[in-house]
Amino acid sequence: MKSNKILLYIVVVVLIVGAVIAYAYYTGRDGRKMVNNNINQPLIGGQTDEGGCLIGAGYSWCEPKKKCLRIWEEKCYEAEESALAQIFAANHQQPVTETHVTVLQLKNNFVSGTISFGPDAVEGGGFLARLVDNTWTIDYEGNGSVDCPKIKALGYPQDTLEGFCD
Repeated sequence: MKSNKILLYIVVVVLIVGAVIAYAYYTGRDGRKMVNNNINQPLIGGQTDEGGCLIGAGYSWCEPKKKCLRIWEEKCYEAEESALAQIFAANHQQPVTETHVTVLQLKNNFVSGTISFGPDAVEGGGFLARLVDNTWTIDYEGNGSVDCPKIKALGYPQDTLEGFCD
């Protein structure tokens, strides 16, 4: 009879230890379930762009630099922005240091972006430009309506026309 009590205690202890191990395996420290029962379900926030960059984390593929980056931390199109700033500064008789160009899309030598002037660069407009014989040509600049049929006839890819000719 004494050996039956010992055996019963051993079985109870083994069951308790097994339950604790199972609980630790299937849950995290804060009790959330760690096992994904539906392996076909995509992870929330795990979407990537064509370059494999995590969109939810604010990254996008920068073709000229061949890497993922956050555009508010590091500029992708520094050379293009600098060249376009020179053109806009000359066209508007503004200092280059107060001419602020941001390239939003660059594809096949066609670019879309924003332009503003002044030390604070609060307000500005959009622009569309294309590289012809290694020289940037400004096809549209401002805040008004865009002649979309004319712009599309110049060969602008649809990606660069987002926000201009949707």
